[in-house]
Amino acid sequence: MISASARRLSVFKAVADYGGFNVAADKLGIAQPSVGAHIRALELQVGQPLFHRRRGMRSRLTRAGETLYAYASEVLDRSQAASVALTGLRAGGTREIALAAQRAVSTYFLPAYLADFANRNPDIRIVTRTGTTENVLELVRERTVDLGLFPALGPVPGVASVLLTHEPLVLVVAPAHPLARRTTVSPAELESHAFVCGLRESHYFRMIDLVLKRIGLAQYRVAMELQDFAAVKEMARHGAGIACEMLRCVKDEIQAGSLVPLPLAGEQPMLQLRCAHQTPMSDIVREFVELLRTDKARAVD
Repeated sequence: MISASARRLSVFKAVADYGGFNVAADKLGIAQPSVGAHIRALELQVGQPLFHRRRGMRSRLTRAGETLYAYASEVLDRSQAASVALTGLRAGGTREIALAAQRAVSTYFLPAYLADFANRNPDIRIVTRTGTTENVLELVRERTVDLGLFPALGPVPGVASVLLTHEPLVLVVAPAHPLARRTTVSPAELESHAFVCGLRESHYFRMIDLVLKRIGLAQYRVAMELQDFAAVKEMARHGAGIACEMLRCVKDEIQAGSLVPLPLAGEQPMLQLRCAHQTPMSDIVREFVELLRTDKARAVD
């Protein structure tokens, strides 16, 4: 019979989710030897290793580890659900949804849904945090928020998420840019022009870099890196280079003529907008997710 505290199971799950003892210790804010002690205690109870350990390699679950992971996830989910329910009782029945959203998603996708949901549910309090995709996923993993909205190329390992919609990407330039009046632009022609991008170490940069490679842009020159997505499009508007942005983020500037979309040869690149979530979801959180998956506010003309 396995008898383990929720804390010990959460440490085990963190090692599995983050792929290593050191990373899990850092994320949990505890010493690495403490993480090791928790795992050894569990392995002593189970009677066999829970992880394949190889120096310099990601820690992978053994078959016993996979079995325990499913059990640990269920126990921790039930514990979280009980905490949420009891918190609601202590607050006199007040209900709350805690969200986190990547900055561009928070600004250009979420507001219409939040307003709609708030009007339908005036008794529900909504708390929204904004940050990078890395921030959003960390808040979901730490169970600080119920939902996390972020752009992606597909599902993220270790986090439950649903697809909300597909988001077109566009390359935009200032009206005076040499490519602005072209009727079609090939990937090879883009290689000789400067780009303005997010920070190279960010999730968003790596995602856009992969998209550009998929459309045939094998190499390109990054003239400027900026932390904020709004700063990236502003630098493009001022002629600093080409920016790759979600269409809804630059739609107003395109309509105003201050940015020009480049007509790429071939299929338009796309991102996914995804919603990471805790499991199980409460009824009110599930209702909000279903609203996010409707067609309202999705259309980008």
